[in-house]
Amino acid sequence: MSQRRTPDGVLPETFARNERDLAVAWLKYSIEKFRANIKRLKIGSTQELYNSLKGELLSSAGADELKIRLSYAVHGMFVDMGVGRGMAAGVTKAYGAEYRRRRDGQGRLLRHERRAKRWFSKQMGRETKRLSELASELWGQVMLASAEAAVPTTAAEIIF
Repeated sequence: MSQRRTPDGVLPETFARNERDLAVAWLKYSIEKFRANIKRLKIGSTQELYNSLKGELLSSAGADELKIRLSYAVHGMFVDMGVGRGMAAGVTKAYGAEYRRRRDGQGRLLRHERRAKRWFSKQMGRETKRLSELASELWGQVMLASAEAAVPTTAAEIIF
């Protein structure tokens, strides 16, 4: 989200505070929803992914831009896509009975059938859309307030 400046170059403090508050509230809510997804889908027995979810608000030196960073353990991406824990590198059919006992005809481990657990991708799409709606609403309120402030309070005379 970028912040606009008034014609005289001054950034309205109330708007900047409102935009930061919006971003912080959105980030807190989003992390709660991601954690709820992790619990609902029963991802991880060590709670490493759950505890690794962190968010922070970043702003540049001039405070013209407001950036949001969401970080989590890298294996969360693989869980979301449904990949990982396949056949180890270098394991071949030459291992004989041990290979066949633990794997199906295509070489996949029988006890670790992977399915995608969409804890992140769908939720991130929803949350990003909602953030854009909230930011648009905030910008709309600012534009209305600016237009309202620009209207003269005294009657204007037009002489022909």
